[in-house]
Amino acid sequence: MSTLEQAFSNGDYHTALKIGRTLLAQDPNDLQTLLMCGASCIELARGLTDRGANIGAHKEALTYFERLVRLDPNHGQSRVHQSLARCHLVLASHVKALGHAKLAVQLDSASAMAQRLLGESWQQNGNPSNALIAFKAAHQLEPGSADYLEAVQDQLHKMRRFGESLQYIEKHRGKVLSDPKNQSTLHWCLHVAWLSLNKVHRAHEAIIKAHDLTPDEPRLLSSLAVSYYRVGDFEKSENWCDQTLAHRGTPPRARAVAQRTKGQILMHQNQYAKAKPLLESALTVLEGDGTTMLALISTLRRLGETEQAKAVANQYRKSVEKKSP
Repeated sequence: MSTLEQAFSNGDYHTALKIGRTLLAQDPNDLQTLLMCGASCIELARGLTDRGANIGAHKEALTYFERLVRLDPNHGQSRVHQSLARCHLVLASHVKALGHAKLAVQLDSASAMAQRLLGESWQQNGNPSNALIAFKAAHQLEPGSADYLEAVQDQLHKMRRFGESLQYIEKHRGKVLSDPKNQSTLHWCLHVAWLSLNKVHRAHEAIIKAHDLTPDEPRLLSSLAVSYYRVGDFEKSENWCDQTLAHRGTPPRARAVAQRTKGQILMHQNQYAKAKPLLESALTVLEGDGTTMLALISTLRRLGETEQAKAVANQYRKSVEKKSP
């Protein structure tokens, strides 16, 4: 057990899980081992970009935490219900996630993470108002964390309250911790906020600042590509597209955005034959995305592929009708 705990505290979650599995084979009902194995699975999942692998890690974590609760129903640990809520959120078990998130908050109302998980659970259960209350409660508990500020912003944007989002950020930005990671996330939030208000150049300044603070943050790469494209610097935009596509940690959606942006640049250069496969690949991930479909329709028409252009245009119309109230 001491070796397991040491591996976990050192961040060596692979080793911790391997030791934990061995210990559980000897004693499947040891509560501390179940807790450590579940926690190791969740920590390992944070670094998994493959959705199938991520789901698999959370499924394994769920078995450990559920067994722990069956063996010790009166454990009284908020973090156990937080972990159960997180697993059910990933596995789209919306009602179960909400139940565990509520229990987590009841056991520790001063836990910002418990409040955040409650917000995410309300979000998945289609209650944006309650989600916003929970996210704000989490942020109030840890105002120095830009991650909680971003959670509030994300919910306000889902509710299309863009101006209010910017006002909230400006009101609380002075409380954000001064370290590079938190400041980078703050400027990411400002980028998203300014972009939603169509202030392209202010959004561009914010994303550059975010990248300067954390140059190794992969999620910024595709946004830099798009931002440079919006301000008309196609050379730098294409460079960021290439960096996004080359980065091993780029998630599928960000990769698709980079493909779309590079396709748009090629369109400006009249290289429609090269743009077409990039836009088609992007659309397999960005399903229903109007910008991608319009770019592909234009490209197909330029290539004389009229029937294919009509087919994508029909998809675009159906997408618009689906989004209309």
